[in-house]
Amino acid sequence: MSNILYSSSHYFIKMLESILDTNIHIHGEEHLLHDSPTIFVANHFTRFETFVMPYIIYSHTDMEVRSLADHSIFVGYFGKFLNKVGTLSTMHESRDDIILGDLMTGRKNWMIYPEGAMVKNKKIIKNGGFRVDFLDGKDNVHTGAAVMAMQAELIKNEYKHAQQDGDIIKVSEIRKKYFMDANERVSYKSTVVVPVNITYTPLRTGVNPLMSLGEKFVENIDARIKEELEIEGNILLNSEIHIHFDEPIDMSEYLYHARKEMKCHDEECSNISDTQLINFCRHDLTTTFMDAVYKNILVNFDHIFALVLEYYQEEFIGLHELKRAIFLAARDVVGLKLFNVHHSITDELYKLLTDEQDPWFESVLTLSIEQGILIHVEDELYKINKKAYENEHKFHTIRIKNTLRVILNEVSILGDIGQSVKDNLAKNSHEIKEEVFHVIYNRDKKLFKQDYNTFYSVILSKPKEIGAPFVLYKAEYNVGVVLSHGYKSSPSEIKELSQYLHNRGINVYGVRLKGHGTLSEDLRDSTWEEWYDSFNRGFAAMRQVNKKLFLAGFSTGGLLAILGTVRKLNKVDGLIVINAALELQDIRVDYVVPTLNKLNDFLSLFNADLEYVESEPEFPKFNYKRNYLKSLDQLRLLMQECKNELSLITVPTLIVQGDKDPVVKPQSAQKILEEISSKVKTIQSFKSSRHVIVLGEGKEKVFESVNTFIQSCLKETEK
Repeated sequence: MSNILYSSSHYFIKMLESILDTNIHIHGEEHLLHDSPTIFVANHFTRFETFVMPYIIYSHTDMEVRSLADHSIFVGYFGKFLNKVGTLSTMHESRDDIILGDLMTGRKNWMIYPEGAMVKNKKIIKNGGFRVDFLDGKDNVHTGAAVMAMQAELIKNEYKHAQQDGDIIKVSEIRKKYFMDANERVSYKSTVVVPVNITYTPLRTGVNPLMSLGEKFVENIDARIKEELEIEGNILLNSEIHIHFDEPIDMSEYLYHARKEMKCHDEECSNISDTQLINFCRHDLTTTFMDAVYKNILVNFDHIFALVLEYYQEEFIGLHELKRAIFLAARDVVGLKLFNVHHSITDELYKLLTDEQDPWFESVLTLSIEQGILIHVEDELYKINKKAYENEHKFHTIRIKNTLRVILNEVSILGDIGQSVKDNLAKNSHEIKEEVFHVIYNRDKKLFKQDYNTFYSVILSKPKEIGAPFVLYKAEYNVGVVLSHGYKSSPSEIKELSQYLHNRGINVYGVRLKGHGTLSEDLRDSTWEEWYDSFNRGFAAMRQVNKKLFLAGFSTGGLLAILGTVRKLNKVDGLIVINAALELQDIRVDYVVPTLNKLNDFLSLFNADLEYVESEPEFPKFNYKRNYLKSLDQLRLLMQECKNELSLITVPTLIVQGDKDPVVKPQSAQKILEEISSKVKTIQSFKSSRHVIVLGEGKEKVFESVNTFIQSCLKETEK
């Protein structure tokens, strides 16, 4: 093996990562014992794993690893390259002795795939031990890795005893048989087995540059090679590669306990041979480490999607129903805390329920439609083609013809996950909607509590109830409003309007925008996109339990309601904006703030800045006094975003504006009216020299106008 070539492969992989933008993630690296001879045992899904995985491990851990590869690929220059970088043919005449010599001396570690071959369908059966279903026949997971690990430790002990006894012939025989150099010593560290799981996400098909490259250099490519280039090319180019190392199994310790167990089983068995010990342990050890391999699958969005389609009992499924089932199943899988979970099912999964495109959902939905698993019927209704979904095709075509089945097979071995999906699908539709609603709301309250505690100040913090999001909800009401407060304020600002509407049969979600309701330092570090996410969280909750839904907001909240209406493609029943902050009286937002940010960059060289300004708000009980320039800049960006989107508004719209608003230019209302494309649009102007017209004198007229608008929209839809 050429160390120069091996080291250069490390840089090759780095270059490959850079060129192909491969997203490689290493988990559990803290479990590795870098100075212990190690056998890595892993699941096997792709051709490239055999010669790429050792170098990925090396590039991330500095542990040199050799691997076995199918003898059929050791041809031509590529075969010579594999030999020189340490990859060994499965048919090499000295294969086992080379591996044992490496492990006994600790000169190299090894990667072995006990499944014996690529498991393209990922179909593993557990019944005591593990079996691989290759479709054309089932085969037990091989015990060779377990045998090698035990032999390495036992022969090493035999060698040490021969040295101690001065048995020169025995020492010489062992050194020769296992390719030990003259001055090479055996490792003083115990051999360990490290279970490794390799998960790819997302797993997709389609033409890719590697396919084109292969066709350019090789005429009449075999169908199997084409399939491998399609799947593995997409993995290298478009997938995240997650490698998870489990805790090592120490062979010295394992064998010690195994001997004790054997003696307990047979009191007369005082002299246990190495062969007897290995035969006693090989299946148990294999099952132990393969169980760790499969349990460390990184459960992701595609897995949950596949399980929902598998266990859904009806022939037809609506998109909203499918999304709710995924949401709750993901919640439960994460809650089990038994498995590694991907960020696609932990990062704000409520976004799946916002009537906006979710990249993970859209991607796997497209795959399901392309492969005939889901058939579009009408609008957002699909038929589940169970026959197509159950079709396992052929072993060498299933990855490209029924990819979702492969994804399903990967987690079918984890019964707790499947049970979580089944349990949620057993609930009726009303129960599911109510549960999703409460889950989102409770998470929203939890987020506020975390922020409140993070920024808590004995002197400056207001009572917790002022800043918390709130819901006014009755199950018998079927009309809802998502309502947001304004900039630097808190949900309490809109509580009176919310109660007014609720008293008239309307459910209200009082949004708490990120950075608000705590301390101004919290707002300083928040972005307008995070404000929008907060608004969207309220929308996701209310969408579940209301047949009619209106978006509304005061001041900056009005901008978020505008943006939400556009991003949901006007699939709401109406829009209400109150003193929407499209243009402000304060010139600093449009002109001075950008200049001050540049000035601050300069002043920071002298440890000085103009970070914030202070002013007394209309309602100090609800609002911040301190106004950070970073926050003002975010407001400016949000204003610009809304200005660009106004013409896309087509839903019935109510624009409420105070005629002498000291914060928002009253002309903003007229601009909104002129720019939006709604057929039904109304301006209600109120005499007021205050900005916060939802509180204090005259508020009842504002409340009445909002309610009247909602009721008129509802009557119109009933016609």
